Amino acid sequence: MRSALLSLLIASSASAGTYVTIGSDALPAAMAVARHDHSPFHILATHGDVAVLEVPDDELAPLSDTMHTEFHRCGGFVAHTSLADALADALAAPVPEQKITYTLDHADVVRAVLGSLDEQVLAATIRELSAMPNRFYKSAAGAEASKWLAERWRSFATRPGITIQLVDHGYPQKSVVMTIPGTTRANEVVVIGGHLDSIAMGGLSSNAPGADDDASGIATITEVARGLLGADYRPERTIVFVAYEAEEIGLLGSQAIVRDFKRANTNVVGALQLDMTNFKGSDKDIWLMKDFTSPGQNTFLGTLIDTYVGATWGTDACGYACSDHASWNQAGVPVSMPFESRMAQRNQKIHSAKDTLAQSNNEASHALKFAKLGAAYAIEMAKGELGERSELSTAVTPNENSSHLWELFILAGIALGSIAMSRRYP
Repeated sequence: MRSALLSLLIASSASAGTYVTIGSDALPAAMAVARHDHSPFHILATHGDVAVLEVPDDELAPLSDTMHTEFHRCGGFVAHTSLADALADALAAPVPEQKITYTLDHADVVRAVLGSLDEQVLAATIRELSAMPNRFYKSAAGAEASKWLAERWRSFATRPGITIQLVDHGYPQKSVVMTIPGTTRANEVVVIGGHLDSIAMGGLSSNAPGADDDASGIATITEVARGLLGADYRPERTIVFVAYEAEEIGLLGSQAIVRDFKRANTNVVGALQLDMTNFKGSDKDIWLMKDFTSPGQNTFLGTLIDTYVGATWGTDACGYACSDHASWNQAGVPVSMPFESRMAQRNQKIHSAKDTLAQSNNEASHALKFAKLGAAYAIEMAKGELGERSELSTAVTPNENSSHLWELFILAGIALGSIAMSRRYP
């Protein structure tokens, strides 16, 4: 038992909100938000440099705004659906990282796919996503963004066996999940993800184009998937692409996805997070974040960059759990987050109406480097070969009237079996 945890206050009469773990240094700023909005923030516990708060759901966006403006942290906290999860996070000892052997032996496949990646297509995807009023997790536009992305992925996921799902975490916006089942090692999974939501002052009614944060990452993931499937790539390991909802208000989407993977005993051997890829703010092209990531996999990414991308790279740190990679790291999954610049030199227009493609000269040349890295990562992690092209379409469309465990689709892609159905899809 770790007795260093000091319980400060538990409000028995208060209705449960969202439980948040946040740096203790941000407590004064968080309580200032509470006073300004006449809102009950309850400090439930502190442990070392981490505090546990109970925060009303409608105060997550103002708290995120404060963390961004005062601490220059995107989100800057992790949201949990239960007090038990929040306390476990505050007390958690590092989970031993799964070990995997990294090899480069599929150069022909990688180069065939890299040649098909298209900067103009990538830029067009950023434009379409950032043309939406916002992609806030509680807004109608955020919900439409999920549907839009699912349809975009469905447009090129025309091979039998590929599944696309909208995963409901209890908010209007949904996470979007596409699974390419593996062949000989289908029970081993590689995840490539980024967050779909955007945020700016005003929350639901904000003008938050989020071209860089994180339409660029979602467009990069989309181009990786389009390139792989366009080349009829057949991975040995299963590849899962995820557009997480609600990253900006505490990694809610990725926390839920990771929890569901763990519940399904899914063996994730590696994860890649693409959050902001198109603003070249530093002297080198790609910066690998060192904190909340895997040193071994980061070394592997450096080798991939040198071998296949031809870009310059360095290492840097967020200094906090700055994106969805932290959710995988907490679960002991080897994860990396290649970033567009040094953290201190990142795009200063994010979380505002000025986060548009114009900040990157209305082009996607920088993001294309990350798409090449993402495709190389997918192939050298999942292995496999190019197959014969097929024009058949069997992408799964969510049914408004059906109930399913969303893990069914993951396991169907992995084991081609069935499990009991108990979770509702939109």
